[in-house]
Amino acid sequence: MLRIKLGARRYVGDEESTDHFLPREHAGWDPTLTDEEVYEAARGWWRLSSKANSEKYAMIVCGDTIRLLVAIDEWASRGDDRRAFRGRILQPGHEVHDRFIGQPDPVTSGSRNPVAYYADEADLGHCQCGCGTRVRGDWAPGHDQIAIHRVINANFEGSVRQFIEWCRTQGLKLA
Repeated sequence: MLRIKLGARRYVGDEESTDHFLPREHAGWDPTLTDEEVYEAARGWWRLSSKANSEKYAMIVCGDTIRLLVAIDEWASRGDDRRAFRGRILQPGHEVHDRFIGQPDPVTSGSRNPVAYYADEADLGHCQCGCGTRVRGDWAPGHDQIAIHRVINANFEGSVRQFIEWCRTQGLKLA
């Protein structure tokens, strides 16, 4: 889970109001903001590694309290290390919302960086091969190969050669 701790509200409109993915005039937080305004403030161009792409949720901390949780739907990149997300604000009744909203910031760090990763089972999904293993990302180690060979067995009589020939007839690049 991506944890973003917002600082004091400040004007950023001269630099960011015309950004195509993230147009905004203010960043940061103050207690008068609506959930939608907190969401927009949290969507900054953060310096993040590619690890962020596997995060399902963003936890927004205001002051020392979790104010908002967002299901991340999309990432955009700017330059080598800046990323911004787009998503949906979780509502009461959602398991992750109900477990975290109003709770103290779970990240204890002496770092001044407002962004941290918080390991939580909510970010785990199920392996795409159908084995039921809980994973970060799409596959348990090696299970992508299991899935590929299931397709080959079911559709190409188990022959990798037939599969490769079919790929060529479809105009797919093989290297």
